[in-house]
Amino acid sequence: MRTRGLLSRGKQRIGGYINRFLFENQCLRDEYFATSYIVPQRLLLGVRIIAFVYCASVLISNMVSNIMNGAGWSWAAYFTTLTYFGITLYYWFAAYNTGRCLVKHRHVRKEGVAGRAISHPMPLPPDQLAMLASASSRVFGTPAGRVCENRRTELDHVRLLRLGAHGASDDQVNSTSGESETVQEMSEFDDFSVVSESEIDVNEKRSAGPALTTAHQLSLAAQWILYELFACYAPLVSIIYWAVLYPSQGGIGSVFDMWMGISMHGLNTVFMSLEVLVFARCPFRWTHVGVALGAMFMYLALTYLMVTWYGFYVYPFFEAKYFGVGGVVVFCVLMLDVAALSWVVLMMVHRWRDRAYPRKWPPVQCLPAAA
Repeated sequence: MRTRGLLSRGKQRIGGYINRFLFENQCLRDEYFATSYIVPQRLLLGVRIIAFVYCASVLISNMVSNIMNGAGWSWAAYFTTLTYFGITLYYWFAAYNTGRCLVKHRHVRKEGVAGRAISHPMPLPPDQLAMLASASSRVFGTPAGRVCENRRTELDHVRLLRLGAHGASDDQVNSTSGESETVQEMSEFDDFSVVSESEIDVNEKRSAGPALTTAHQLSLAAQWILYELFACYAPLVSIIYWAVLYPSQGGIGSVFDMWMGISMHGLNTVFMSLEVLVFARCPFRWTHVGVALGAMFMYLALTYLMVTWYGFYVYPFFEAKYFGVGGVVVFCVLMLDVAALSWVVLMMVHRWRDRAYPRKWPPVQCLPAAA
């Protein structure tokens, strides 16, 4: 029973953390992942689709080449391959989220929803959110047609209107007859059942609005994590390959090998650098550095599993007979240090970008005002 209770509490805590991360995280908003400071959104979508197609073609070509050469069994064990797969996956999520935002933008314009609505957190569908904006303009003096961009304010508006419908002593809600019409208007999308404030919070945070679906929030979270990880790993791959591995290979042989080498060890860094400096608005958080370092430890475990299963070292610097155990340990620690340093540099670049770019290129919302 004690074990079952511990498991139950652990499950609740993990579920609560995931719920807060997905539905209360102010960074998981479409405008951070589906728009750019510099590039128009349609052009951004085109660039991300082209980048995804190119990366996928390189990845598939590399896999087929390895299979034809009898090395398909070790293809997924290379850090370069996994990094390039992660970049390809990032562009898939980025293109999907950007395209979804554009489609939603078109839908909002077609439906004639007034105001400037953010994509998340938005606890109501667009038509109901517009109704809330109209109602709140009469009760709270908010300019007509303007949707509050602060989620807390939206929830407070809904809560006060609900309490007013039950005869709460709020002068703003019950002072005029016009406000009773507002309550009636609000009742079109809520039954105003008597619930506790905590229940109201849960219901509002988990509303079935199209922009607050779990699948969509998961896609934004996946894009965010992939962006942070592979913006950090791509320079690491390029540095190790061109500084350590390439000189020992004696150059690149065929044209195909040259294409593979440049694409997977050079263009990977170019792609992610362009995302950081030109195309993306994704935030970069120091609290996620543990995910990056943890993923590198997992890769180290995979490397030595390959040794256990196949007697194969993915990279020579992991083999103790060349450098000794101490040399391997030093190299692994050095890789972790370089990754951590890369994370710090990227954080500084993002802070500079997010301060400097809005002064020259004001950020746009994913759902601009309807015409």
